[in-house]
Amino acid sequence: MSKVAGQPPLSNALIKVVDLLVESEIRIDAMEQILVKTNPVAYELYLGTIENLRAQKAAELKKVLTVRLKSKLSEG
Repeated sequence: MSKVAGQPPLSNALIKVVDLLVESEIRIDAMEQILVKTNPVAYELYLGTIENLRAQKAAELKKVLTVRLKSKLSEG
């Protein structure tokens, strides 16, 4: 990402976070490709773990959003 002079510190911090996320994604993709080629069984296990983590994340997010919605509805 390009940095523009005079941006507030928050914008610069956000740019750095996005840059780190992109860099991490590239590294993870490269490691996945190596894992596919070197150990397909481990790769399948990895994919299963990722699916489970995504399901857990979705359930937690739904729970948090439900609590927040109920809180907002009870306030108003």
